[in-house]
Amino acid sequence: MATLSRGLRRYTERIIKSPRMVIIAILAVTALLISRAGSLQIDLDPDLWAPQTHPYIQATNELEKVFGGRNVTLIGVVPRHGDIYQPAVLSKIQRMQQAIQELPQAVRHNVLSLGARKVKSINGTSDGMEVRQMMERIPETPEEIAQLKAAVASLPIYVGTLVSRDGQAAAIVADFKMDKARPSYSAIVDQIRPIVDRERDPQVDIYLGGLPVMISWFEFYLMKMPIFFGLALLAVTAIQWWSFRSIQGMLLPTLTAILSVIWAIGLMGMLGTHMDPMNTTTPILIMAVAAGHAIQILKRYYEEYHRLRTTTFLAPKKASRAAVVESLTRVGPVMVLAGLIASITFYSLAVTGIPMVRHFGVFAGSGVLSALILEFTLIPALRVVLPAPSPKETARERQKGILDRLLLWIARSLTGGRAPWIIAAAVAVVVLVAAGLPLVHVDNSNKGYFKPTSEFRVHDDILNARFAGTSTIQFLIETPTQDGLKDPKVLQAIASLQAFLESQPQVGGTQSLVDLIKRMNQAMNGDRQEAYTLPTRRDLIAQYLFLYSLSGDPQDFDSLVDNDYRKAAVWAYLKTDSSAYADALFKKAQSVIARNFPGNVTVRMGGSLPQTMALNEVVTRDKFRNMAQMVAIVFVLSALALRSFAGGLFVATPLVAVILANFGLMGWLGIPLDIGAATAAAMAIGIGADYELYLLFRFREELARSGSLVIATRDSLLTSGKAVLFVALSIIGGYSVLQFSEMAWYNRISTLVMATMAVSALSGLFFLRALMMVFKPRFIFGKQRERLFAALAEVGSSK
Repeated sequence: MATLSRGLRRYTERIIKSPRMVIIAILAVTALLISRAGSLQIDLDPDLWAPQTHPYIQATNELEKVFGGRNVTLIGVVPRHGDIYQPAVLSKIQRMQQAIQELPQAVRHNVLSLGARKVKSINGTSDGMEVRQMMERIPETPEEIAQLKAAVASLPIYVGTLVSRDGQAAAIVADFKMDKARPSYSAIVDQIRPIVDRERDPQVDIYLGGLPVMISWFEFYLMKMPIFFGLALLAVTAIQWWSFRSIQGMLLPTLTAILSVIWAIGLMGMLGTHMDPMNTTTPILIMAVAAGHAIQILKRYYEEYHRLRTTTFLAPKKASRAAVVESLTRVGPVMVLAGLIASITFYSLAVTGIPMVRHFGVFAGSGVLSALILEFTLIPALRVVLPAPSPKETARERQKGILDRLLLWIARSLTGGRAPWIIAAAVAVVVLVAAGLPLVHVDNSNKGYFKPTSEFRVHDDILNARFAGTSTIQFLIETPTQDGLKDPKVLQAIASLQAFLESQPQVGGTQSLVDLIKRMNQAMNGDRQEAYTLPTRRDLIAQYLFLYSLSGDPQDFDSLVDNDYRKAAVWAYLKTDSSAYADALFKKAQSVIARNFPGNVTVRMGGSLPQTMALNEVVTRDKFRNMAQMVAIVFVLSALALRSFAGGLFVATPLVAVILANFGLMGWLGIPLDIGAATAAAMAIGIGADYELYLLFRFREELARSGSLVIATRDSLLTSGKAVLFVALSIIGGYSVLQFSEMAWYNRISTLVMATMAVSALSGLFFLRALMMVFKPRFIFGKQRERLFAALAEVGSSK
């Protein structure tokens, strides 16, 4: 570290010789990065959430390629009076369905309603089978309406999906392809809304649900993030004012924070990385961390300036320039170390299996690195150009307040023999909070990220009450040969799977080719109720399908079976999007699949909900691996920097306590282990290491200067300890504004970040310091530790 200090001294002396050139260079780089920031896009493509190598995702991709169904949207039409079998209501349904079907991103064969061409009635005749469009024209007379009702009732595949079971609501089910050039669900929903709005009137209520609608609301709330960033900036700025009580002390960290965010966003634009839900809060993190590091530098600058003015009597301008050099020389090495550890820790997330987490790691790591560069260039350059602090300003900065009294109490407790009690109390608190660990449940529910009173949740609840469900699972059935799906054994196995699924709570209904073949058999057997079953002969099944093709359209089955009858899709509609529930459902379904399907038939699961299940599974697996990896990185780098194995343990041990507290808090608050929780835990490790390092290095410095444990403990806490509190308060203040978001996703992240930052800072101030006093590590106290603690004992006994 001595070599690094000498290098930083020479570096800083060069910076202050040409401060204006440095400022111009910083402005030029900033302008370049601002020009790249314009290419950023809000991107909520599910591929960002989903690990592409997972079997569920691979099945989903195959299902989408053959059948579609990845982006199902449900539009519910509920008459305010009477049922849906009214000419005016049916006309609205048909017009909306036809208009949506013509949208450029619509999967046309998956846009269904009672008025869709491929929704057919199936009837037996003396000449064979008659297949006709269910609603060729809008029924006007009571007889025509009665015929339509009978046709709908004869096809259970459409009851619960296109028409509610009580006939009081109807639905348009649509499917869309994502535009990869502009991956935005808002672009899809923005095309749907005018079509729907044209049909709104006092006769009907219309509700929107499904994955595209949900994610478009995500995008809506994401677009509000600049407002919250502005509020966070105000909160952080207020904390800077409290910290320094001066305009310069307030503005310099704030300017550094803003530029750090601009640099990181510009870098994202240069790399072609889009903005996603996890990254939308990262600017607040970068801003708070940058401001926090700037606090460390400026706090030390004011210390050195005061010392130089009172001991060397230098003129204000010369004292200011000397203080810039001294502050960076003394705090710079630990800042470099802490910044690099935080950056590397965040960058380590780039190896995770989830693209969104990788993007967060790169963005956060780049932001911390940007802040580090700016703090070693812009702050010293500006500090030299700006006027030296006035006596009034320095006096205000040194005023004692509530934090000083708290830190002095901690110092007296640590040196007064209470360190073992502090450790015991800290362990008791951690154990109490960690007792919530068994309550942590792994789950991802995208709907749960919205408040119950939000428009999306209100609409979704109504649609789930009326219809089979707004969440979908698809089972991909694959046979080894052409026409393999005409085998009665395979079809009977599909029927068994459907029967099992429909017997489960939260499953509102299923659809497959089997439903249509059952209706064909019933129609060809005089519409007898008991004939609604599968034929047992392969040739009869083939004959039914042939007869259907004579009057039906080739595209009628596109969402259920491929042209070769080799692959089929079974659709299941769920009233919940809980990944934990869906995972349990699939595990139970596997025994049904193994018992009924022939050995040469494979059954895979995919669809919108299994994408969340895949994320859930990978988060569970990667979460603990990533945290262990991050703690290991912190341990190794800290041990190398401190040249001590014990030093690495002293930095890493409080982080483990923070992680336990983080998970325990999740359990007590009922917050599920999901991707948002992963953000907070990563931050606790990446930023928490900074606190430990600043405190350890400053204590060693003060101990070398004073030779007294009492003085070193007091002075290090009043300087670096106070700065650590302000850093934590900056992050807490920045994230606290997210409590006012209308989206529960941000509320949860805010709660976890604020809690873990508070625990992390207090752990460093109390737990780490108490461990030092109890275990007396040689890497801190050196060969004089016995003398130092003997002197401390003498001071204690004299009292």
